Amino acid sequence: MDKILEYISKEWAVISQAPFAFLILGALMFALAYLAAKWKFMVLVDEVKAKNETLKERLLLKTEQAESYKDRALKYDENIQQVVGSDEIMLKDKTLEVVKNLRDFIERHKREDDRVSNLERSAMREANTEEDKNKAWERNTSEIMRLSNDRNAEYDRRFRVDAMLLRDELRSRLPNYEPSERVHDMMYERPTNYFGFNDVASDLERMAKLLTIHSR
Repeated sequence: MDKILEYISKEWAVISQAPFAFLILGALMFALAYLAAKWKFMVLVDEVKAKNETLKERLLLKTEQAESYKDRALKYDENIQQVVGSDEIMLKDKTLEVVKNLRDFIERHKREDDRVSNLERSAMREANTEEDKNKAWERNTSEIMRLSNDRNAEYDRRFRVDAMLLRDELRSRLPNYEPSERVHDMMYERPTNYFGFNDVASDLERMAKLLTIHSR
């Protein structure tokens, strides 16, 4: 403000010759300053609103995750009670059902892998240049990685918890059971390939069948 007053004082001779033009210019400058300040204020308001919306979304996501974890924990507790409280016949039947579903899962994903491999071979045969072959190979590699990730995610979602729970309960009832050399406890958590999936299924099936023999 002091600088403006100093400027007006120095230029008073000029301003006094055209006071109306000075007033118009001053009004325009004031309006521009007001619009600039308003724009800046609106930008700040929009940023605050955006941050609030993001925070609300994160809180909602956390709430949904907490509910999901709660539901999964309750389901896990129910599964534990069902498994631990079951007799040998019920435990065997439940285990063999998981084994059947796991083997169906394996066969379904193998068919999908074969389909992708056939497409890749067809694309390589039709490729006329090295560039086309590289593109076909990259597409196939990307698809194989996607299938692998989907397969492992489905195992985690559908089988991992039940397989580990059944394994522990079966072994508690078969104190002298010795798994094959290829079977490791970590494999139940991350089989990663078809050998691992099949080993999990075979280990569970073997224990389930031994359970009723052991109980006789």
